[in-house]
Amino acid sequence: MDMLNHTPNPNVAEALDLLGGDSAVARLLNVRPWAISKWRKSIPPGRVLWLAEQTGWRKTPHQLCPEIYPNERDGMPLSLQLAQVPA
Repeated sequence: MDMLNHTPNPNVAEALDLLGGDSAVARLLNVRPWAISKWRKSIPPGRVLWLAEQTGWRKTPHQLCPEIYPNERDGMPLSLQLAQVPA
């Protein structure tokens, strides 16, 4: 899986920690913790939406990977996008 090369994103670390850390996330995906620890430097693009959803959207795709999701509501479920639209 390709990974984006960029500076470590503290939002990814916070999302992983919200889920119980690298080992807990690794168990969810049936992978080794070292594979998840690499996400702290660069999250695989194919895992951004999964991670956002696992946090209950407390971390958005934009926060986790602004290179792929440049707008604040990009990648969010439509119901949440509409809920955030100012009246």
